[in-house]
Amino acid sequence: MPQIEFRENKVLKLINVLSRKVPKSEIMSQDKQVVMLMNWIKAKGYQTVGPLIMYSTGITGTDSDGQPIIDSRVMVQLNTSNVRLELPYRFEKEVRIPNCLLARFNDEAEKLQFATNKLTLYAYENDLELTGETYIVLIEQQENNLLADVFMPLKNT
Repeated sequence: MPQIEFRENKVLKLINVLSRKVPKSEIMSQDKQVVMLMNWIKAKGYQTVGPLIMYSTGITGTDSDGQPIIDSRVMVQLNTSNVRLELPYRFEKEVRIPNCLLARFNDEAEKLQFATNKLTLYAYENDLELTGETYIVLIEQQENNLLADVFMPLKNT
């Protein structure tokens, strides 16, 4: 039976992070943005270090049409900090997110939401407040099986 390993007070630290915002119309299928990011990296001669990271926030408001605003990005770490940046890409030398709940997920990819649900439920049951951000570090995927770490930061209280 698959289990979701859980840990508290973890730090997510990323170095030389290149990210690309996912347009609202593509949030449910981010594959196109991942391909565009990887093609840009290859065309510029950069190399990635480590796995792909998917970032999202909860709903942060509504736009002029009343549609929810969700910040979603695809992120990778590069082997260099010397990056010639172009829009729509963003670069950060270091991303350090302290005080996270962490779930290690290893099961069918379509069941990944159980990891975020487990962290959300744990926070609720322990009277902890999440920031609304989620970082999914996609460690390995084989056929339909996914190994991923899900980080959800807690608000400082």
